[in-house]
Amino acid sequence: MALVKISDTAYWTRERVKSTFFENFRLLLESRIPDERRVFDYTDPDNDPRRIYTVDCKVNGMKQPLFIFGVNNDAKCRDATITVLQFEKWGRDFRSLSIFEDLTQINSKVLARFTDVVGKQFSSLGAKERIYKYLEETL
Repeated sequence: MALVKISDTAYWTRERVKSTFFENFRLLLESRIPDERRVFDYTDPDNDPRRIYTVDCKVNGMKQPLFIFGVNNDAKCRDATITVLQFEKWGRDFRSLSIFEDLTQINSKVLARFTDVVGKQFSSLGAKERIYKYLEETL
């Protein structure tokens, strides 16, 4: 029984870290992108009524919208890769940006496929000043 409790605690701790990354990711974007120009958890209503292909944040108000992905693990990296490719398949014109929790923790093959499809990448939220500068220049 004690081992189950220890295991449960380890799982809870990992989940808490994950939620902190996405909370910080969202706060960073909220601090730099006006409310009226951003949509969190965006899906294409015409092509994806079941909401399968989700963009963490879509930024409007430019010739090409900017799709921003927060990436914290291999599964999220794969999902983002598939989402970018699906939007391209639908003929959507956009730019893409990814911000990793820790790029060094992503499997090299998964990261290689993602790198082939995403526009700009930041290795972690630790690059906050560079992210701010990129957003300022892009928006």
